Amino acid sequence: MRITFITILTLLFSSALKADEGMWLPFLLSDNQIENMQQKGLHIPFESVYSHSQPSLKDAVVSLDDGACTGEFISSKGLLLTNHHCGYNEIQQHSSLEHNYLEDGFWAKSLSEELPNPGKTATLLIEAHDVSTRIGKAVDTLNGSERQLAVDSLIEVIEQEAYERTKLKARVKSFFYGNTYILFLTQTYKDVRLVGTPPSSIGKFGGDTDNWMWPRHTGDFSFFRVYCAPDGSPAEYSPNNIPFTPRKHFQISTQGYQKGDFTMTLGYPGHTQRYLSSFGVKEIKEVVNPVVAEVRGIKQAIWDKAMQRSEATNIKYAAKYSSSSNYWKYAIGQNKAMEKLGVIAQRKDKEASFKNWIGQDSLLEDKYGKLLPVIEASYMLGKKLTHAKTVTEETMLQGTELVGFALEISTLFMELQEHREKPTFKQHKAEVLSTIHSLYKDYDAHLDQQVFEVMLKYYLNNIPESLRPNAESLLGKKYMDDPSGYTSELFKTTAFTNPQKVLALFKTNDEETLFGDPAIAFSYQVLSHVYQIIEVHEKLLIQFKDSQRLLLQGYMSQGHQQSFYPDANSTLRLSYGFVGDYEPKDGVKYKYLTTLKGIIEKENKELTDFNVPIQLKRLYQNKDFGDYQLPNGQMPVCFLTNNDITGGNSGSPVINGKGELIGLAFDGNWEAMTSDLAFETDLQKCICVDIRYVLLVVDKMAQAHNLIEEMDFVEP
Repeated sequence: MRITFITILTLLFSSALKADEGMWLPFLLSDNQIENMQQKGLHIPFESVYSHSQPSLKDAVVSLDDGACTGEFISSKGLLLTNHHCGYNEIQQHSSLEHNYLEDGFWAKSLSEELPNPGKTATLLIEAHDVSTRIGKAVDTLNGSERQLAVDSLIEVIEQEAYERTKLKARVKSFFYGNTYILFLTQTYKDVRLVGTPPSSIGKFGGDTDNWMWPRHTGDFSFFRVYCAPDGSPAEYSPNNIPFTPRKHFQISTQGYQKGDFTMTLGYPGHTQRYLSSFGVKEIKEVVNPVVAEVRGIKQAIWDKAMQRSEATNIKYAAKYSSSSNYWKYAIGQNKAMEKLGVIAQRKDKEASFKNWIGQDSLLEDKYGKLLPVIEASYMLGKKLTHAKTVTEETMLQGTELVGFALEISTLFMELQEHREKPTFKQHKAEVLSTIHSLYKDYDAHLDQQVFEVMLKYYLNNIPESLRPNAESLLGKKYMDDPSGYTSELFKTTAFTNPQKVLALFKTNDEETLFGDPAIAFSYQVLSHVYQIIEVHEKLLIQFKDSQRLLLQGYMSQGHQQSFYPDANSTLRLSYGFVGDYEPKDGVKYKYLTTLKGIIEKENKELTDFNVPIQLKRLYQNKDFGDYQLPNGQMPVCFLTNNDITGGNSGSPVINGKGELIGLAFDGNWEAMTSDLAFETDLQKCICVDIRYVLLVVDKMAQAHNLIEEMDFVEP
């Protein structure tokens, strides 16, 4: 039987769905599911949540930095609220020993004080359209590389047609492993300025210790503002730009919530793999995650020692360390959760059920019978390639900064040559030089040399020569058995550890010297072998991709009453659930709410992660909470829901049944670290910062009354 898009939707919204599971494409929600949401507590018309034709809440939500995080407009002047960790790179970039915004926080008292952030973007979804039928008809009889080429060509045509019609950025994305295709029309704003941030003692309170944990007491928020050209169109940074006026912004409720209250999130979750086979899950557990955890742990230990010794180094590497350690802890936690929750066994049970089902019908057996064996063989054949690729990425391409510099700067140099005869050459050159300055602003060559040596040894010792450059080719005959000696010589002779030398090469247009640099030779050899691995892997995956697509079709047609929503892929998603308590294990029950009292109880002056700002302690001692306190006089900080989120949802608005902002999502929980692979109904939680705590810090601690005045509050 051929699975149509209508069939998928029918299964997608079966009556057996659990309200708290699913990262839903809001424009594909059925009338039945919207009615279900309203029965559970949504009190506004769904057109107020999502609409193409009229302003709706989706117009108040943006994708930050191409899906890295989510933000929401909270004023008519483009004021944007997101997580502290989503703005951490920008906060760090603006910090110095003289102005340490990481430690002290930052609050602009006027528009003129707001800080520009080259490269930071905010993207709005304007429209989305299903183009599955058009693509499906054209490729229905095709398979393998022939099918993929046809799909890619047709997508290019559809995107070009949409751009010519709307002048908006058009992008077609695949869902359900190529069973569905959606066209997205978006608009990206490139002038996004830092408005305010609490000190890290609030924004990162608890640090790595509390990361992925509950109870939580982190004020994970920061403010930005989106600017545009005077005519309202997107524009690069200019002092002549004006604050952007969104079609819709959130009203803020300070009325709070109770256990069992309906909640909803809108955001841009990045990547899930909930339809991955047992073989794919096993590869993540046994091949990918152990490398990520081990390599990042080694690198972070080196960084940490240097950061402890020097405040300047601590500022330079704060954002890098935070980014690395988040995924490091995630890899560790995901493996532990997979083991505890038996995720691989669950997938095997599902696959066994599927085999039994198709075994009852010869037509189904003919269509689906070979899929799981092909998928299993693909993983078996590709295991060594996946391991080599992961080790290379973690040690060379992401582990040491020198390789990244060599690859990025050489690319910038080549791009600049292409612009040499164009009228925009001077502007492009200025942008390139600015990028180089920003690369080296937070670079410590001595520290990177320590990291490089350890990463190089790991790379050589953990990848067979058949899947990497041989030692003599990579290090030279003199140092082929001496990685430490090679590292020392490389860092002495390369220009890429010194921004002045690199800039001199650009100014003199010395292509021969730049591409003759030993760091370039080393990096290009590593990159070349990565490309070879990817090319071989792609050939192995030709049959795999067809099998995965057809397997998902088979699961859908099997008729199980289960939820079928597409994996996250940085497109706008809606989730809904409820405020609730948390029972992670036998005999343990956590309340859904934490308060400022918990921050005071956690204070530890010996541990940086648990320092409490003196101003916050004074507010607590004086009970100076204003209108933001609970009826019992306590000050709320964080709360729990069972909304379905993942990375990319950071900063997503948490909305009550009236469509009002009550908080923002910022984390998940340790016991459900398998959430990207499987939703755990009884365990999975969304950790949110209460909007009242955000307002307390802005109003009472930062005295940023200018921001409070432009926000739109719901009348009690």
